[in-house]
Amino acid sequence: MIGTSLPEYVFIRLCIFFLRYTTPICLACLAVLVTIWGPAAALSSRTARFLISYSVADLLYAVLLWIPYNRRLRDDTEHPPALSRPERRAVLERCLAQMPDAERYLRLWFLGADASEIRRENLHEFLLWAFFDRRPALKESEEDVAELDEYVGLIEQNLGHEVGPGRGSAEGGLRLTFDPVEARYRSVIWYTIIGLVDIVTHCQLARCGFQYHAQLRSAFLSVIPYRMQSLFTSRRSAAPDLAYWHRPHTAKGKLPVVFLHGIGVGLWTYVSFLSSLNDGAPEDEQIGIIAIEYLPVSFRLTGAPLHKTDFLKQVTAILESHGWDRFVLASHSYGSVLATHMFQSEALGPRIESAVFVDPVTILLHLPDVAVNFTRRKPQRANEWLLWYFASMDPGVAHCLGRHFFWKDNIVWKEDLVNVIGEASPSPTDGGSSSTELIADLGSARRRKRRVAVSLAENDLIVDTLTVAKYLAGDEEWYLDSVGKGREQGGAGKSISYGKPGRGHVTKDGIELLWFPGFDHAQVFDAKESRDRLCSVTQRYCTI
Repeated sequence: MIGTSLPEYVFIRLCIFFLRYTTPICLACLAVLVTIWGPAAALSSRTARFLISYSVADLLYAVLLWIPYNRRLRDDTEHPPALSRPERRAVLERCLAQMPDAERYLRLWFLGADASEIRRENLHEFLLWAFFDRRPALKESEEDVAELDEYVGLIEQNLGHEVGPGRGSAEGGLRLTFDPVEARYRSVIWYTIIGLVDIVTHCQLARCGFQYHAQLRSAFLSVIPYRMQSLFTSRRSAAPDLAYWHRPHTAKGKLPVVFLHGIGVGLWTYVSFLSSLNDGAPEDEQIGIIAIEYLPVSFRLTGAPLHKTDFLKQVTAILESHGWDRFVLASHSYGSVLATHMFQSEALGPRIESAVFVDPVTILLHLPDVAVNFTRRKPQRANEWLLWYFASMDPGVAHCLGRHFFWKDNIVWKEDLVNVIGEASPSPTDGGSSSTELIADLGSARRRKRRVAVSLAENDLIVDTLTVAKYLAGDEEWYLDSVGKGREQGGAGKSISYGKPGRGHVTKDGIELLWFPGFDHAQVFDAKESRDRLCSVTQRYCTI
């Protein structure tokens, strides 16, 4: 993630301009050459032939790949099975219990609308999306109206006042899986760059001792840019839709690591982190690593994201193929969504001995910050433009979030992080349980504690990390020692030292908080000191 300086702003805006309008720029340059040199001399030059060739290639790419691929952005969402009425109320009450500012909550979900314009019918429409997974009917049943009014009453209790009757100008607010999915054009040169970075990443990981397990050869044409390495590798993934990198586990008395990356150029961002986990370790003390590639959020033109059930089946197949019964789960950003699904799985959840969440987006996901910041914020600073164009407006990412991101399945609570539900034996057919089902089972299932670390960046442009840190810390008084930045007083004006950047603070629930002052989203992987801190925690959690 880049910073917010003026040079970085100019740089990122120029990059976006050239990637969006490469062909018009080429044609404009060609017109200038024709004007200066004359048609015959200009068109016979190597420069002109290159400009024409690129423009033709980009046109073919747009017609044959970009336009057909983006048609699916108009498809309707297939939601998971609807919750029952008791389940809906239980989820709502849990969300309301963790809502620091009810008015801000509503105003952000309604994209900054004035609070007086968020009225009863507006709330009905929002609640139908958030808890019923459907649009308003022409005439709602009396039972549904009564339930919606009941939920509005609960919200009013949090607000401290009644909402106005009728409908205001706020409309239905942000309804991620119903709203139109937007993407911005990027020319063929962008996917050429992605292909080159993919090859570089492949070489780096191979040099660090990782072994590549590719998808089936039949999947070669389903990923743009093509991944030539998948044709020639001798190792094939046990999961038909998931490629991954594997480092053999040789350490005695330690657990291997499963890593789930975030939105970006695949594993390129994490090469230094993954390779550093075994720095200085002898051959017989190597911590095993499986780093799964999740291509729908890796800036590729590829198929739709896996359904949660299919993802869990395929991850189980990968783990079974290597005989990994227990492991440490590490994830970054969007990877916390997939990690949450594994936590909720009756088969995989008990096998996760420890977990390291870096910049997680699933904690307090009911709050609007992640959805608004990632999908609706109008960019102004350099890092916001980077996020908006290269991530939010990427067609694969936009499709994943707009048609396959279901907040009730993806949210994780701190109790779910540390509590291991049951002691079920692994089952490759397990499809996972919903968060609501797990909540209901907490009282009867046999539980044990797992070690969990959560790394948060002070200046995260996606997640409201201060609110997340306060939630994880509970009612503890704490103080962020960030060299004069972000200083927060505890109750009764008492200051409590939170420690140096990256230093762990263990909450009363047993969650280890790592706070990085001055860092933005994903910047913890950029600096060696902060990266080493993450490696140290992960290595410690691998020790049985």
